[in-house]
Amino acid sequence: MPPPSERRPKSRKRVLFSAIVTYAGGNFSFECNIRNLSETGARIDVGKHTQFPSDFYLINIRDRVAYDAKVVWQDANNIGVTFKKIYPLSEIVDPSLSYLKRLWMGKATR
Repeated sequence: MPPPSERRPKSRKRVLFSAIVTYAGGNFSFECNIRNLSETGARIDVGKHTQFPSDFYLINIRDRVAYDAKVVWQDANNIGVTFKKIYPLSEIVDPSLSYLKRLWMGKATR
């Protein structure tokens, strides 16, 4: 099988953005860093032994965007995710996703 970088549909740009991983309707969340980013996925630094489901939301603090993300690979400190859907936070009107805006506001105003 080719290396992961050759299997990606789009090349990723190296970045260092603050982010939030959240799941279970916002009941669980933690801070992380986005290290590489493309239109379709990212590499996230989550720290050692961090456990969470394979499907979650990733909130990009800088770009004011939430990604519906799915884990495609994982190592000791990092995970690679693909984006199932992208939500500009300013356009979220679904009440069931309003917690994404609330979490972003809590981090962005610090």
